[in-house]
Amino acid sequence: MAYMVFDTETTSLDKPFCYDVGYSIFQEILDLPIERRHFIVEQVWHNLPLFESAYYKEKRPLYVGLMRSKKAIMNKWGYIMQTMRRDIIKYEVTDAYAYNSDFDDKVFTFNCDWFKCNNPLEDIPVHDIWGYASEFITNTKEYKDFCEEHQYFTDSGNYKASAEIVYRYLTKDNDFEEAHMGAYDVDIESKILEACVGIGAEYGKDYKVVKILQRPRLTPYTVKVNGKIIHQGEYVKKYARDGLYSFTEMGE
Repeated sequence: MAYMVFDTETTSLDKPFCYDVGYSIFQEILDLPIERRHFIVEQVWHNLPLFESAYYKEKRPLYVGLMRSKKAIMNKWGYIMQTMRRDIIKYEVTDAYAYNSDFDDKVFTFNCDWFKCNNPLEDIPVHDIWGYASEFITNTKEYKDFCEEHQYFTDSGNYKASAEIVYRYLTKDNDFEEAHMGAYDVDIESKILEACVGIGAEYGKDYKVVKILQRPRLTPYTVKVNGKIIHQGEYVKKYARDGLYSFTEMGE
């Protein structure tokens, strides 16, 4: 069995013109990819006003370095799609995977329509690695305790579940920062997929994505005896009976 993990970087969310495509092809019995490609999309790269609208536009010098060292190749979108299709056929790829695959699927559909070329992902099922992580990693007490310990919370106060934070959890490397560059993000997303399969996930299966990983709301409380404070904390649950109160704090 061969499978593909892919990633894209785009100029925006509404009109996601793609300037970076990375993918790797794996066989289930191998740890290293049998094919790894990193492409820069020529039409977007040379359209400077369009590229400057990208959130990660400051990475342009890094792409220049990758292309000079032949670690990334610039080509037109249509050629990149043809190459991906040939690789899918050559290695008999049965399934494709991406973290937050709904977005990447949208990117391929939009750009293939815009540049009027065939979409190679239409020939194989695409699965969301985020769903794998939701089922086998981020729903665990260990992961949530990890987020509590390192304060990995979203702006709305819930637990973070991005590929970056999940990878930090797996490697215990809290200094790791996601590159937000195609082939390099594929490297970590494939490791997340492999970790899930090692726990019990099945290749080629879809798992429900949990995009909002809710964190219990904490309520502060104070315990006093004879007017003296003996404990202060925050509870997630409170139980009262016959004038007695029981508080459950985070982690209990």
